[in-house]
Order: sequence, then C-alpha cells, then structure tokens
Amino acid sequence: MRQKFILVILLFAMYLGTNAQSLQSWTWESYKLKFKAPDNLDVKKSDATVYEATNSAMAMDIYPLTGQNLTYDGMKNAIIKWADKSDLSYKIYNSSGDVQPIYLKNINGLWGCAIDGTHNGFPTSVLLLVNPDHPDINFYVWLSYKDEYYHDAVAILKSFAPM
Repeated sequence: MRQKFILVILLFAMYLGTNAQSLQSWTWESYKLKFKAPDNLDVKKSDATVYEATNSAMAMDIYPLTGQNLTYDGMKNAIIKWADKSDLSYKIYNSSGDVQPIYLKNINGLWGCAIDGTHNGFPTSVLLLVNPDHPDINFYVWLSYKDEYYHDAVAILKSFAPM
C-alpha cells in the first residue's frame, strides 16, 4: 500500500512538472523594468511603445504610458477602463474572494492594481504598475495563459521590479 501511495505522489509530481515552464529573468531596457518569464518566449516586439512576447502556453504584452501621475483611484479607474476596452470578462470578486481591481501595495518596489478574468476562453490577468520613484510612467501588463500554467502566470506577475 505504501509503495502505491509513493507511486501516486511521484506520478502527480511528474504531471505537475510537465505543465511548468522554466522561468528566466528578462529585462525591458527601454524602461529599466525586469521580470521573469518562460525561457522559450518569442519576443515579437520590444521598443519604447510595447513589449510583446508569446509561446505556446501564454502571451504577454507590456504597454508603457507616461504623464498620467495616477493616484490609487485613478489607477483603479484606468485599469477598469482598459479591461473593458480590451473585452476582458471578469467578476467583481476574483477566485480568491478579493474585490477587483485588487490593490497591489508592493510588488518588488512597484505598486498598482490587478484584475483577473478571461479573454477568448483563456485565463487572463491585467496589471497596472507604477514605480513610486517615477510615477509619471505606468506599465499596463496583459498576461493570457492556458489553465494548466496558472502557477507560472502567478510567478511572472509577482516578478516585476524596477532595475
């Protein structure tokens, strides 16, 4: 019986391992922003207007917007407006029971708001991040992923930091 239990645990661990991607550090030099993302991302565009990258499991876009100097209420309104404009479907409460948009007090020195929802049938999270040292630059982050890559998505979203 004990051997069967160990075998089940081992098989489950192998299953989880097949649905995880190897994350590496990436930088967006134009804005001195660093984050983690899958090592097999194909960067489609990286310039002063957008950072776009995809692989078979997820798509990530980062859009900078300057000159807004948003307050918390301004950030909340801006991310709701962007989510609605982008046809992101979301509920007032996310799966953890948090009211959306979720206030992000400190992500590695950044602060902002987040909304979890779906787009075209895929789980999608959107973030609005601000570096308190440079509040005139906002980063709108779009991350859409396959269900089984939820843990990778969370790791990516928690990895953003100023350089």
